[in-house]
Amino acid sequence: MPLPHYQLLSNCSDEQLRVICERRRLPIPIRWEEGPEGRKRLLKTMVFHLEDHKRLSDALADLATEALLALKHLVGEGTLPSAELLAVLTDLGLVLPDGAGWAVPERVADALEDFDDGALSFQAPEGAKLRAAEPFRFSLALTSVLLRCVAGIRVLKGGLPAKKELSQLLHRNAMLQEEQDATLLFTLLHRLGLLWNRDGRVETLLPAVTSHPPRWVAERAFASLLEHDLKAWGMPPAEDRHFLVQHLLERRGQTLATQPFLAFLKTLHPLDEDRTRAVFLPFLNRMGIIRCDDGLAHLALTDHGEALAHEYLLRDLKGTAAHWQPLDQDQPLILQPTLELLTPLLQNPHRLLQLAQLADVESLDAMGTFRISHATLVRALESGVPLEELSQRLGAPALALPQPLLQLLDDLSRRVGEVEVHQGVRLVRARTPHLADELKLRPELSPLKLAPLSDTVLEVRGDGNAHALLKQAGFLPKPGRFLAMSLDSDEKLYLWALAALAFVDEKGMNHHLEPVQQMVRSALQRLHDEDPALYQEVQRRIPMLHLGGEDQLAEEVQRILEYAAGHTLMVELTYLPPAAHRTQLRRVSPRAIQEDHLLAFCHLHQEEMAFRLTRIQGVKLLNERGWAPANHSQAG
Repeated sequence: MPLPHYQLLSNCSDEQLRVICERRRLPIPIRWEEGPEGRKRLLKTMVFHLEDHKRLSDALADLATEALLALKHLVGEGTLPSAELLAVLTDLGLVLPDGAGWAVPERVADALEDFDDGALSFQAPEGAKLRAAEPFRFSLALTSVLLRCVAGIRVLKGGLPAKKELSQLLHRNAMLQEEQDATLLFTLLHRLGLLWNRDGRVETLLPAVTSHPPRWVAERAFASLLEHDLKAWGMPPAEDRHFLVQHLLERRGQTLATQPFLAFLKTLHPLDEDRTRAVFLPFLNRMGIIRCDDGLAHLALTDHGEALAHEYLLRDLKGTAAHWQPLDQDQPLILQPTLELLTPLLQNPHRLLQLAQLADVESLDAMGTFRISHATLVRALESGVPLEELSQRLGAPALALPQPLLQLLDDLSRRVGEVEVHQGVRLVRARTPHLADELKLRPELSPLKLAPLSDTVLEVRGDGNAHALLKQAGFLPKPGRFLAMSLDSDEKLYLWALAALAFVDEKGMNHHLEPVQQMVRSALQRLHDEDPALYQEVQRRIPMLHLGGEDQLAEEVQRILEYAAGHTLMVELTYLPPAAHRTQLRRVSPRAIQEDHLLAFCHLHQEEMAFRLTRIQGVKLLNERGWAPANHSQAG
């Protein structure tokens, strides 16, 4: 008859108890060594944590197959494992002294009954060969979609790329081989607000992308992959994806046998095993988040997958900072006399996007290949890239530009602005009287019915579009405005301004922007009152722009608190007590949310308290385990 934890732990020495707490990462009460009452408090604390279902399941799952089977044989047959395995199991508190020998605690024995021997054998055998994964493949695949969308692609009414446009996303793109992958990554980026749709044509919202650190796109896209409804791609439910990645992270560094591992997870959660194996795992493999062998018999989390999962699940950006260094580097450019530009794809994606503004994307592999032409440079000028910046983006003055490109830039510098269109008053200003005379005589401009007002200024009396017709006639009008980043066809609201604010905020000038931010907030409030639908669309994008000074959304605060409670993690609250005039930082271990209060153990007051949710102005998840005793009081 198996004995309970408390009775078996009573047979352990102080040193054995200390080792178990250290190996299982259990909290130790203060001054527990001071007399029998202190030891009793320690035993009660240990029982509480050792019998926790999640902690126990994780401890069993982290064991090697040999140790798991030895533990089960000890329960079923009473066969003692080898001395080496016995030491491992006793240090973890899974086997404890019973006075006459060794025993498995009752709670551990009950947990083992849920598994047959096959479900416990999900550690891959030594020598399992996994295919190598390309580093940063998920990030590079997202960047490849953004690069292809810089010049715009047509989309269907439902929002996905049209069939012909899918070929543009996939054309000579080693990062994406399947249409399903292309549309899925496209959707993740669109949901993040990084793609802008106007008149059925989607373009990359460059200011929004470049206003964030290079790693941000991959981090948020990965979160969307685990959070959003992706039924159109046959994915398992979001909770299944989240659960799988969570357990992969807990087994980082291990190679797992896929079928037994999924069978084990299914005992803990109603996992859609078939769709997970058929759809989700292959996608993670194609994106370089997991490695596997032929037939997906064995798998392991890659470094890139580990970094993404670590940041998403543990909210720890500092812990993975070193992983992202390659995305902070600008790699060398090679400019051919044929105006072909080559550069490694694994580098700062902001730089690649800026190059794609100046050139057509030809191929995306280990190297990105771009093609520069007169038309691409003119397109860049019209999108708001200043003339003097063109050569800087191409590496000048450090990189010697080829002669054909220098001639192109020289021609542009002479010709841009030779005519200037004033749309509001319908005037065309030429640089010289001779050029003004030429404009009046050109047959392509006859719809404008140009009439002279002076030697260089002409009035447009016709119905034609002066800017478009001048371009078609080969002239280069001075760009009248930057490319609009609006949410509607009337261009009432420009997101580039918000992106610029976010960019300056990122550079550490937030305190200088408070008056401007107040103006933006006032404009958003007016928008909320006048056009609620448009306001909702703006709200969808503004969190992506992380405009400084805003409180966390209540929904986000509650989601983090629920996650911390479910995983026994500590959080740091920014809390405004009822009698205080300023906020305080409180470290707490959340237990549950009941109506409008958070029940949590406060590590400042060393007791369980209730915190009113409306007074929590921010929450930060900490990568530390928490514990809450049973005493309770009210915080207000």
